[in-house]
Order: sequence, then C-alpha cells, then structure tokens
Amino acid sequence: MPDAQDLVRLSLVSKRQDIINYIEVMCSENFKLTIASDFSTISFPNTKLLLVDSSLFGDFDLVNLEYGEKYSEFSICILPQNIPAEAINYVEKSFRYILAFPVSIDYFHTYIRKVFAELSRRHKGRLSQKLIQQKIPDSFSGYFWGNSNKIKSIRSQILSAAYSKAPVLILGETGTGKTTAAQVIHALSERRNKKMISVSLSTIVESLAESAFFGHKRGSYTNADYECLGYFEEADGSSLFLDELGVAPLTVQAMLLTVLESGNFKKIGENRERHSDVRMIFATNANLESMLVSGHFRKDLYFRICDNLIRIPPLREHKEDIRGMVQHYLDSNMMITEDALELLQEYSWPGNIRELHKCLQRAKMNCGNNVITADSIDFGGISFPQ
Repeated sequence: MPDAQDLVRLSLVSKRQDIINYIEVMCSENFKLTIASDFSTISFPNTKLLLVDSSLFGDFDLVNLEYGEKYSEFSICILPQNIPAEAINYVEKSFRYILAFPVSIDYFHTYIRKVFAELSRRHKGRLSQKLIQQKIPDSFSGYFWGNSNKIKSIRSQILSAAYSKAPVLILGETGTGKTTAAQVIHALSERRNKKMISVSLSTIVESLAESAFFGHKRGSYTNADYECLGYFEEADGSSLFLDELGVAPLTVQAMLLTVLESGNFKKIGENRERHSDVRMIFATNANLESMLVSGHFRKDLYFRICDNLIRIPPLREHKEDIRGMVQHYLDSNMMITEDALELLQEYSWPGNIRELHKCLQRAKMNCGNNVITADSIDFGGISFPQ
C-alpha cells in the first residue's frame, strides 16, 4: 500500500513499446519510473503507485485479470483507444483510477499527484485505525511493557512497521529486544501465517554467502551433492530476519541490495531468474553511522532499508519501566517485594532486558515461598565497566 513521500515512485506494467516510450517521456525527471513486462516482476518496495496498461487484459488472460483485481486499489489503469470493448468494461468495473491514452503532460502530472495524495490519505487513515485497535501481544515476555515516553514510542514504531511493506531496520544494544521486536512485527503483519526465517549474518561464510541466500542446483560446484534452497526462496511469502547486519561484508551487502531492489535472484547453477516476495527485517547492535563514514557499510543499502528505522533504547534510559516489566514477566503465582524492585531499579543493566530476565530467573530459584526479596537478587557477580 502506498505511503506519502516526497518522491513519487511509479511502476508501469506494459508490453507495448508505444505506451512505455510515452510514459517515460511523461515521467522524465518528475517521477521515478520502473518498467515491468508483467505483474510478477514488480518491485513493490520501490513502487508507490502502479500504472497498468489495460492492453494486458485484451486477451482475458486469467493470471493478468487476477493481478489486476488484486492491485486495482492502488493502480491507475492506462486506457488506450484500440482495445476490445470487453476489456474496457472490465477496466471500468475494476479500476477506480483510469487515465486515457494519450494524455497531455500537464494533465498526467496533475492526475498522478492527485491520485497519490488520495491513496496516501486513505492509507494513513486505515493505518491509524489499526494502530488504535491493535496492541503488542502479551506473549512477548514484557519486553516492551511500560508507560515511559520512550517505550510508548517503540511500541508505536513496531506496530507501524508491522503494517508497512517496506524493509525494517532495528538498532539497539545487545539484549534490548531487537529479535523480539522482529518477531512482533512479523506476528502482526499480513505474512504471519508463514514462519519467519531468521538468520544471523555472523554465521554466514563470505565465500558461501551466495549459496546460502540464493541456493544452488545439484552439481553446480564441487561437493554440491544435492539441491539447496536459499534463504530468499525459503522465505518467499514471509519475512526474512537478518540479525547482526553490522558484520556483513561489503560483498554480502551488495547481494542483499540487489534482491531488495527487484526481488529477483538466480540460483547457483541456473540461468533463469527467480522472484521472491520477501519482507526484510534487519537488526544490529553496530554503530552504522560510523560504519557509513568509514566506508564499511554501503550508503545505498542503508538508505534502502531505513524506511522503518527503530532505535530501541537501553534499559538504563527508561528504568521507570522496570517495575511493569518485572511484574509482567513473573508468573502469576510469584510475588516481589518493594525493596527487591528498588534494587532492580538502581542497577545499570549493561545486558539490558535479556540480563533482567536472567536475573529474575535466578531470583525465582533463590527465593522461598514464591516471594522474591532483595536477598534473592543476584546480578551474576561480574563487574561491567559503566
């Protein structure tokens, strides 16, 4: 679903060169245009508005008709004069926005911006209503529990990302809940019926990265004794969560950027191009800003994935939420005394919420009668530099 941005990105689906040439001239420097010969090759993360050549419906191909109905809500149908009357009737019935071809350049620009603005308003209205009605599930161990402005902002950003189709970039120290945030985003998204594929980039060997992401055919290289599914193929129709993004070599970053742009890839040992409908979620505890300056992280990749940027604050910056997190995490038959809570709130938590959970696990084992007291609290005996 399109959302408002300064640059209107258009995708034209057409096989007619006259229409392609005409629209390219119309767009020129005013719009960013991508050409697709069929619906299956559209790169939706790069598309804010879809232009559909109604000539595609002239032979009443069922696949094209299904795509047309699916995407008609955020599409403008280009209607040339020389298509069958039945196709015209289909277009007028299915599409809300129709643009006769040819058309003047002034009218084209005005109409595009009018439709884009209307779709953006409708999308924001639906999103706002969803956010009002929705909340983060209670099953995620109280990671984002609390009433501070910081944690409220994080909850809002997570929910907003869940209803977006754009990539997500989650930043934060170790233990702040980046993986949990990715799980929440997937669980609330339209892709929740398929399992999210999670990969730590720290486990990817650079020389084997292409096979890991794109897969390979049997016999495509030495020791390739069986066909292998890559992560993109495995995650088709779902979410692909890539953790530890900061350790990805530049070659791996380039691979990710290529697929993000088009959704297309080739298996090792194959010549044909495949397409994967994957929603990408990235996370890292690295300082990407300094890596951008030093050249260790690609700027084009960063700006490609920062549409939904979520910075999860360390626990020490919102200690007022600890009380609610603790009470939400503990079993209903467990109690914690006020002095124990005060002790937890005074600690600096270098390991953040993960460390808090480990501490509470130890406290549950140390306490008696299901009551955690200050004497039950054990911070692990390691002194971290502050």
